[in-house]
Amino acid sequence: MTCLGSLRRCNSLFWRPYHRCFSTTSAESIPSTSQVVEIDTETKNRIRLICGRYSPIQDRLAMPFVEYASFKHKLKMWKRVVGVGGYMLGLSVCVQVSPLIIPQITTGEPIALFGIEGLDPMFVGMVGSTITAILTAWMFFIAYPTVRLTLSGAEVKGNYLERERDFNRRLNEYRCIEQAEVGHDDDYYGDKIRDLSDYRYWVRVQQIKHESANKRKEAKLFQFKNN
Repeated sequence: MTCLGSLRRCNSLFWRPYHRCFSTTSAESIPSTSQVVEIDTETKNRIRLICGRYSPIQDRLAMPFVEYASFKHKLKMWKRVVGVGGYMLGLSVCVQVSPLIIPQITTGEPIALFGIEGLDPMFVGMVGSTITAILTAWMFFIAYPTVRLTLSGAEVKGNYLERERDFNRRLNEYRCIEQAEVGHDDDYYGDKIRDLSDYRYWVRVQQIKHESANKRKEAKLFQFKNN
């Protein structure tokens, strides 16, 4: 009986705080435990710096990933189209201007250029036109994304660049850079990623490459130790 009484007293002492916490009386108020702690930007940056480049603490970006992938794909497609258009424009302008710059093209007389005499003016005009057209295409190709983002507005441009920085940071975190694992057909820069499923597949492929590279290193280390 003495042991049973001691056990009951210990049991009452053990459960007493539990009943006190969940008692609902008018004199006591239940303290709230679901408090939201606000973290300023400086603290978040320090946490990211401590955790590394890829931190689970991320702000919710304004542009959804599907919208970003679609916008990026359209930028690349139209950039190529604009580059081809720039080449055709530069070539047509040079064809019209070349007879004015090199009058010998119409007469067929040889010309001297850079100390070289007896050059065919038609050949010089074709080479000059081609080089000018390529330079024009390159300028159009490089300048189109900046012009397109500027015309889209400051908000769209800022959201797109923010999402692109976050996307590139994630690719750099998972990308396998081992030369033995990187092939010509690999999507090294993630250009084929259109949605989240493509992104997860790309990450899985990179993880497989990392595992293969680690196994190859372990095999070489084991062989070196045995020798």
